Amino acid sequence: MIRRLSVRRSLVAGALVAGVLAGCAAPPEWQRDMQATLSSSRSSGQDLVVFFSLPGHDASAFMESRLHDPVVLNALAAGDFVAVIADGVERKRLYGEWIGGSEGMGMCVLDGQGYCYAARPGPQDPEQVAAFLNLCVSKRAELAMLRGKLQEEEVGPRDEWALGCLLLELGCRVHSESLLINAAVSGVAEARSRLAHLYALDGNLTAARRWLKTAPKTPTAKLTEGYVLFKERRYDEAAKVLRAVLATNKLGAERQHALLYLGKSLHSGKRDEQAIPILEALAAEGTGSTFEAAATHTLGHIYNPDHEHTP
Repeated sequence: MIRRLSVRRSLVAGALVAGVLAGCAAPPEWQRDMQATLSSSRSSGQDLVVFFSLPGHDASAFMESRLHDPVVLNALAAGDFVAVIADGVERKRLYGEWIGGSEGMGMCVLDGQGYCYAARPGPQDPEQVAAFLNLCVSKRAELAMLRGKLQEEEVGPRDEWALGCLLLELGCRVHSESLLINAAVSGVAEARSRLAHLYALDGNLTAARRWLKTAPKTPTAKLTEGYVLFKERRYDEAAKVLRAVLATNKLGAERQHALLYLGKSLHSGKRDEQAIPILEALAAEGTGSTFEAAATHTLGHIYNPDHEHTP
């Protein structure tokens, strides 16, 4: 029990800090009128968070109930977001445009001009939602700078690569794909491993392998190789590749990504005794990252396999 509580301690502390930073602002509320909330976002210039629900699905109802968790509300307030819940079936066109696919459950973030720059399909725990929103806030300035570059007369393929990488990090696969393809065919070799990762996220492992085959053998490419192996359910091979790339100490900011999927590979390969210390250490790093939140989520499954979780 002490172990389980300690894993969440840094995330709860982060949520309290976010609440303090939000000051005395009125508590945010999840709206239901999509058109009115879109108009409000554009007139105020505030970023808009959209949760697409799937009425009649237990997982969707469970996640919707947890959107009112203080951890989520504090993140909304600290980031000065407006938020709306939309029907993922009735609004399937928007779901496809912003997240990808025909219809479904998921979350996305639009800026004040209506440009979707971040997305997370599927259900998420409150800590994962909060970490996602905090990531969006931390990337606003960089996103504005990179998008501004694409409006200049002389736009190079590395500009497209940089924006494509950022959008992929934020989960916006719909907009990142074309940017990364343009960069790759224009000679930015590093874009190939990013495209492999994008297609692995979408479950298109054939395309992922095709792009990975021609990618430079960088630490990022090896991380992507490990991730693709994980998606192929080749868990022992994935763990071996991820351990090797972590041992190089050359991943930089992508280190947490590798740690998460090393832990998940070990867990899926039924080696929880090895997975737990890796995931616990990652969750306790205390940066408030989405990878730490995902590690906490995975630990919840390990500790309480029969407890109700979002998948």
